[in-house]
Amino acid sequence: MLSHILIVLAVVAFLFRKPLLRLLQSRLPDRQKRHQVLGVVITAFLLVIAVRLLALFW
Repeated sequence: MLSHILIVLAVVAFLFRKPLLRLLQSRLPDRQKRHQVLGVVITAFLLVIAVRLLALFW
């Protein structure tokens, strides 16, 4: 159930990435900090997907 929610959130974030990026730019004007936040979000999604795959094949 949680994985379905995360997949939907990932798709929504991909579809609305331009407005989200503009919102993030207004919140974090520093480019390095903005990239750090995006990196953390992407890493979190990848970790969740990896854990779900590991649990599936366990």
